[in-house]
Amino acid sequence: MNKILFFLLVAFIATSAYYNNKEGSSDLASSSPRQFTPLRLPLLPKTGLNTFNTAAEAYNYQESQHERAAFDWNPGYPVYIPTFDSQNRPYLRKHERSQTTDLTNGFVRYDGGGWTSLPLTLDSLQSLAPENTLEELIRSNRQDILWDPKMAVFDRDDIMYTTLRLKAGNPAEKSYVVMYSKDYGRSWKSLTLQKSTSLPEWYDLERPYSPAPLQGPPAFLYYQATGKAPGYEKGFEYWQGTTGKLIFQASHFNADGDLVTDLPVVLSETAQPIGYRSGSAVKILRSNDKYYITWLEATMDHKLEKNERGRPTNTRPDKLGNPYSGIWIAEYDIKTRNFIKTEILKSWPLNDSHNQPGIVRSKDGRLHVIGGAHGAHFAYTHSLQPDSIKSWQEPVYVNTTDSGYSANFNIPGYKGGSQTYVSLVIDSQDRLHLAYRLWAHDKSVFDFEYFGALAYQSAAPDSSGKSWKWSEPKILVYPNAQEYTHYYQVLTLDRKDQLYLEYSQMRPYAPYYFKAPSEEQVNTSPMLNSALLKSEDGGKNWFLVNDRDFAK
Repeated sequence: MNKILFFLLVAFIATSAYYNNKEGSSDLASSSPRQFTPLRLPLLPKTGLNTFNTAAEAYNYQESQHERAAFDWNPGYPVYIPTFDSQNRPYLRKHERSQTTDLTNGFVRYDGGGWTSLPLTLDSLQSLAPENTLEELIRSNRQDILWDPKMAVFDRDDIMYTTLRLKAGNPAEKSYVVMYSKDYGRSWKSLTLQKSTSLPEWYDLERPYSPAPLQGPPAFLYYQATGKAPGYEKGFEYWQGTTGKLIFQASHFNADGDLVTDLPVVLSETAQPIGYRSGSAVKILRSNDKYYITWLEATMDHKLEKNERGRPTNTRPDKLGNPYSGIWIAEYDIKTRNFIKTEILKSWPLNDSHNQPGIVRSKDGRLHVIGGAHGAHFAYTHSLQPDSIKSWQEPVYVNTTDSGYSANFNIPGYKGGSQTYVSLVIDSQDRLHLAYRLWAHDKSVFDFEYFGALAYQSAAPDSSGKSWKWSEPKILVYPNAQEYTHYYQVLTLDRKDQLYLEYSQMRPYAPYYFKAPSEEQVNTSPMLNSALLKSEDGGKNWFLVNDRDFAK
């Protein structure tokens, strides 16, 4: 008996040593019981952050302040938003904590005991660009994994898809390409989606919004800016008042088993830009033979008034929510290739492309849409008829809890608001999960006027199954400094209803942005600062994800 106990003890010590060497000495991410405590990073000093001489010094300093150092968290994977196959194995896009990654860097997959690398086999790309060698394609096509949706998506046949931007041949000619694999990323085929010398600047692809996979190959959304709303022609940022063409494109497999695209359809000529990282909420979903697409429409008939500095003076909403930009939705019939569309929500401030919407579908066919805001109230509604855009619930504001700070564009007379960047999913119990940045003020945290926190809310259907009520906001992550912070967060679910939230806390100040004495402009990639949270209990408790947490 003593011998058995001895060998069990040796085995336990060996196993513990293996995981400690692999993931660090702390087991913060896997402690039991998992009681929720908001993450609080070490506070940055208020002075002395502009004294770095090189980018390397700034990067090293950021490392000492990151979740990795603060919580002894050592993920053995590239931190990105995971996607899951039918076996609930996670796939994450491979990168070196940089905003861009090599063309051939595909994915890593967790197989229970470790990570398997799945590079993109690019032979099929050469058939799309025969005038280029593979080396030329790799050299000229680093991929932006921050602003473009570079995750994998799976359909119900377990076919894996991902997208690329490709420059080939004529330097002015660019393409959007979808790559797909029928063997879990071991081999790939490719298809050109769009090819032009004036390729749309922004795109998105159909992505899972629940534990269920896509019904078939993904559809795509493209945005091409064409002008400005009246009054915004000069003196405004790209995200203010920009209007353009919104294009939808479906895809399907032909009789030979090859992926082909349908003809693109123009949904709007006056849409606002589709910001993927503005919360990264899903904008496209399919139900049987129909697609539903939501977007932010520009307001073209508002007379913009400016002050002596050229800034708008009349864009704050009144008690009725005017002026506003509309959240629209289209219903596209796959068989007839016709669509109808309608406006369903208001968003604030006016003509601001941060106000991205999100859409999900509950099991009864109701479509749930949240209209984003840039520091104002999110608005929520759901369809009253299954798989139809004809009638909608009266909109409600998602957050009516006072955060201690009232943002400029909140609706007068209503508490709460101060929300930016919609991240929205729905689980198998029809519970809605929402993450966003929340402007807040709490003197016990920061003495400044406000700070930006990463917050979470949920809504479950009532006993009738026809109404959803939002919980109060829960702060998941406190910033390391007061005033402005953004998170670039992305929310998703695995096949077991477990929630994942990728985020990267960043600020437009040193040590993230500054000019070194050498005049070098240091602009840190948010991917350097990214982290990944998980909840196994429907959003009640959250923790940093270590490798073996993916096996649960």
